[in-house]
Parts: sequence; structure tokens; C-alpha cells
Amino acid sequence: MDMELISKMIGELILDNDSVTLPGVGCLIAVRMPSTFSDKGFTINPPYRRISFSAGEGDDTLLTDLYAASNNVSPDTAEAVIRHFLLQMKEVLKDRKTVVFPGLGRL
Repeated sequence: MDMELISKMIGELILDNDSVTLPGVGCLIAVRMPSTFSDKGFTINPPYRRISFSAGEGDDTLLTDLYAASNNVSPDTAEAVIRHFLLQMKEVLKDRKTVVFPGLGRL
């Protein structure tokens, strides 16, 4: 597994769900933001969803289920693979203070 793959999976899941749990790390939450006016008031910016991070553990298995279905493995195997990858990512995050999710943003 690599950052490209996990970013793609999270991106797919966050489109249809308000949160996606990263087992052993935390939870990404999509918050609906209202439309706004530009600084000069001539342009209306559309509503959007801002993704934020919560260190608390979520209760969904969306990421694990998607990985299991996409790779034809058992949910237990999928959870083990994802947890292992995310624990490594967590160590990188502790050392470098930032991790880039391609196409999504930085954590």
C-alpha cells in the first residue's frame, strides 16, 4: 500500500460519507461550508466541504471494507494491512510533522 492508493480510497469514501476512520490514527471529517462572497463582493463562491482531522477513533469500517472488496481479501486481512501502513505513516508524521495525501491535502 502507498499514499497514492490510500488517498484515492479516502477521496472516494469522503464524497459519499461525512467521515472516514483511519484505524489507529484518527478520523477525517467532511464539514459542509456555506457559500461566501469574494472580498469585493462581485463573486459568489459556491458551498464546499472542508476536510478536518480528529485524533479520536471513529467507529466506521469504510476504509477497511473498501480495501477488502477491491483486493478480494478478508476484512481481517484488510484491517491488518491498513493498520500496519497507517502506523508507519503515524511514525513519519511524528518525525516530519506533516504527511501529504495526494489530491486531498496535508495532515
